[in-house]
Amino acid sequence: MMNIKLTGIAIAAAIAAALALAYWPASDGGAPEVAATIAASAPPGRSLESYLNIDASVPAAQVPVVVSLAQRLERLGASGRAEDAYAAFNLIDDCIVFQRESRLPGMEFELGREMTAEEKAAQQQLCAELTQRQREDRLGYLATAAKAGVPGAATLFLSEGPFGDRSALRNRPDDPLVQAWKRQAIAQLTAQADAAELTSVATLMMAYLRDGEVVQKDAPQAYGYLLALRLVYDDMLAPGVTNPYQDEYWHWLQAELTPEQQAAAAAKGQAIAAKFRQHAGRPAHG
Repeated sequence: MMNIKLTGIAIAAAIAAALALAYWPASDGGAPEVAATIAASAPPGRSLESYLNIDASVPAAQVPVVVSLAQRLERLGASGRAEDAYAAFNLIDDCIVFQRESRLPGMEFELGREMTAEEKAAQQQLCAELTQRQREDRLGYLATAAKAGVPGAATLFLSEGPFGDRSALRNRPDDPLVQAWKRQAIAQLTAQADAAELTSVATLMMAYLRDGEVVQKDAPQAYGYLLALRLVYDDMLAPGVTNPYQDEYWHWLQAELTPEQQAAAAAKGQAIAAKFRQHAGRPAHG
């Protein structure tokens, strides 16, 4: 399981691609390394202060009030907001990662340095009270966020596997519960991709490149999502910077499509890119 949770469009790009590549390796057709280049939407950045002082409102001159993990989760759960459910998932997931690795790779990536001894001590204190019940609640929080369309949640929902058990995709592929989970996972990703949430666009592009445990290969679908990313990157990249989604790298995929399929993929990509521009307040291409 990938436990890297970074922030911002450029940082969340690594999440989307790393998760996608972990489960759907790229074809041997000469595509560039996508992991560092897929742009994706992400929830607001979680700074060090937000990790250690969430919901704590304390005058600077006073000793900081320690807000326990249980209190933080209770406050987040009581809000009824899907974004807070996602934050609750992240709090628990971070503690699981920290207890295993004694560090938070995602936060260190964001900070550009390793955690200090003081930061590790604070995280250790926070996570020391992690209970089995909270561990069990973790996927429920994620499911709530994914169902509501919180950016990035649908991709993590997929990466966790059915009810937190990816082996079920191999060992129980015909189980009605597993089949229902797969339909839900793809439906959530598709809805988010159609709404121009780029983490989901990138994840589905990689999923449809080849037969997998969740979906069968669908080159037209994959190419439509690729074109959406190409158009978005055309808008975002600085002049002279190579677009990693141009046909120079993906000609092998385009070659698998009929002219009619290429036209349908182009329409799909243009529709998603238009929504992204609308969300970002960018003018449409003339």
